[in-house]
Amino acid sequence: MVQIFIASISGYLSLHLFNTLPPYGYLLLIIVVGVIVFMVYRSIIFICFSLAIFWAVFDANQYINNIDSIPINSSNTIIDVSISTLFNENIPTEYFEVKVLNLHSPNVDFVLPLRLMVFWKDAPRLKQGQIWRLPVRLSRIVGRVNQAGFDRERYALSRSIHGRAVVINANGLPTRLSSSISFRQQWLDNVTPLLKNTRHQSYLTALTFGLREGLEAQDWIDLRDSGLAHLLAISGLHIGLAMLIGWWIGYLLRLCLPQTGYWLWLPLLCGLLFAFGYAWLAGFSLPTIRALLMCLIVGVLRITAINWRPWQILLVTLGLCLSWDPFVSYSAGFWLSFGAVIIFLIMFIIENSPTMTTLSWQQRWYQRIKSLFKVQGYLLLLMLPIQWWWFGGVSLAAPLTNLIAVPWLSFITVPLVLIGVITVGWPWLSSLFWLLADFSLTPILNVAAWSNGAWMMLSASITPLLVMIALMIVVWPLLPLKYFRWFYVSIIFIACSGWWENRKNDQSQWTMKILDVGHGLAILIEKQQRVFIYDTGNAWEGKSIAQSIIEPILAYKGISAVDGLVLSHSDNDHAGGSDYLIQRYQPLEKYSSDQRDGFLACVMGQKWQWQGLEFSVKWPPTTTDRATNSDSCVIHIQPVDGRGPSVLLTGDIDAKSELVMLTQVQDWQADIIVVPHHGSSTSSTQTLLDAVKPSLAVVSIGHFNPWGLPSMTIKKRYQANNVNWISTQDSGQVSIIMSPNNYSVKQQRYHYSQAWYRPQWLAKE
Repeated sequence: MVQIFIASISGYLSLHLFNTLPPYGYLLLIIVVGVIVFMVYRSIIFICFSLAIFWAVFDANQYINNIDSIPINSSNTIIDVSISTLFNENIPTEYFEVKVLNLHSPNVDFVLPLRLMVFWKDAPRLKQGQIWRLPVRLSRIVGRVNQAGFDRERYALSRSIHGRAVVINANGLPTRLSSSISFRQQWLDNVTPLLKNTRHQSYLTALTFGLREGLEAQDWIDLRDSGLAHLLAISGLHIGLAMLIGWWIGYLLRLCLPQTGYWLWLPLLCGLLFAFGYAWLAGFSLPTIRALLMCLIVGVLRITAINWRPWQILLVTLGLCLSWDPFVSYSAGFWLSFGAVIIFLIMFIIENSPTMTTLSWQQRWYQRIKSLFKVQGYLLLLMLPIQWWWFGGVSLAAPLTNLIAVPWLSFITVPLVLIGVITVGWPWLSSLFWLLADFSLTPILNVAAWSNGAWMMLSASITPLLVMIALMIVVWPLLPLKYFRWFYVSIIFIACSGWWENRKNDQSQWTMKILDVGHGLAILIEKQQRVFIYDTGNAWEGKSIAQSIIEPILAYKGISAVDGLVLSHSDNDHAGGSDYLIQRYQPLEKYSSDQRDGFLACVMGQKWQWQGLEFSVKWPPTTTDRATNSDSCVIHIQPVDGRGPSVLLTGDIDAKSELVMLTQVQDWQADIIVVPHHGSSTSSTQTLLDAVKPSLAVVSIGHFNPWGLPSMTIKKRYQANNVNWISTQDSGQVSIIMSPNNYSVKQQRYHYSQAWYRPQWLAKE
């Protein structure tokens, strides 16, 4: 059985290795080979592996087929949907998930059922389970693909979401077809009024229903810095606690009932019922499903008197989760949830604590406290690679805060929350327990606030070190240094060699990264771990491109300071993130074509040098109060010695400004041009192309933008001049590595982040 589940798990996880899905013919051939191996050697390992791959690829093809049935271009249509998202009436939200039930459009025909992420501005009060007829603008999901930052396409896959819809008003629609709401929504609606007088309503709702939309940005920062964010995910520990409470209730009931064999399993059944109920309230999130499955397996083993080891239970649970949904492995929750349990098992295996019964009470308490500290230490060190991979950093305060918060929350807050939910039929009693639960959260949230600033971002260069530390922690007790000293010497030698090779970079090389920021512009000029930034992209509702993309990329590269910042002009899609970037990094030099406090003027004729590169400002002739497109700061960049490629950064300069600018007697030639104004037809005149003579043009633009950019006329104009055209909407982040003799181009979608679930219909040019 163990071999069967290991083979199956390997088959499901092999989906991560595919850039494109293999044809069914190859998969059937693998299954035939597995059958032959089984017939000859009586081993079913290979056939289990091949069947798991087949099932995973089948699900993946179904997912892709659903996406392909959505028109490539954004289309208006009318759909009937069932609302899947749970709503708190006190927390307005504009985004929610739906399941498409019916389609009313002769021009669109897609596969049902389809899951969509819907945006509805100023929506009426919505409830889970309601059925609505919505006029929408339907589109496929295309995310921003950069070295670091949020990956919308992977997130959509992990939740099996196929497309995006924006609700529009047309012909008397939208209209509600059914007012019936789900039982879970009704329960939340009954609980919500009881939380009205609590201070931490958002936290209590998250702990009960897994609904975390009410948490504000500062709340998430505090939870991240303290390492306590996992406590609001309704973890397996909470499900286990619910089962324990149910078990005790069942045990007390059994004592009150006739002592016959009929009631022997009442405690276990009550425990499973409580665990299932809590998992249901939480919406069957991944950690709750994992814990619920483990509880069910333990219950079955208990009834059947079969003895399994803990790692066997974990293995079967992992296999069942992947069998149910192979895409769960694309979520952070999967790796964090199972990773934590695996670490507990590793500690259990390599630690040989003395038998507690032979120790005095002082020694028993000492061993328990020692074990708690060891658990937190193991979690911090062994979870480092996973934490870095998904979040780019780690909380240094996590071991201490978890040591305090986990037992407090688990044995005080969660039981009060569960009792408050169970007694909702008696509002006076339920309100009392909600107030107690709210009061119990105060010290935990104070601890979280105290940890502010304890989050440490980790760069990609230390990834091998993180993996080596984790492996050494696991291997050390199993392979003692006394007998395997040369093994450890070899590991250290290999690690040092890799580090030295990475340090041996060409000092003359520099890189320009045109980030994938949708409609907008943000460019990083990087050399020798130093960075100069041209434009910062959009900002919206307390967030910005600077925070969501630029900061994670700088952390990924291990860059903690910004040497300089240039804002081409004042438009939000170019300068929206400047305030956050300045506050976070405090650039040493700041240039702008408008009059800003603390900024130097970016005007024609100005020059400066940085890291062996010369920046020459070609436009505008003077600064203004508010720089518009025509006032964009145009900069020419090339090595000081004149060797190597040169770049022209153009902002949103328009055709008139181009012609006036080019009347200046200057050297305009540049090997690479960032296309003006996102490829608009109002820029990129033939005169500009004749003067610059670029070999590569990069345009920063997003799919489904309302202006229909870039203009096909402009694109053809560049191509007619034998200029290679690259767009961030198709390629994601574009990285151009400059050497003294040439340059090379790396497109994030096709060189680093290629995967089968990425939109294959994007044109690679």
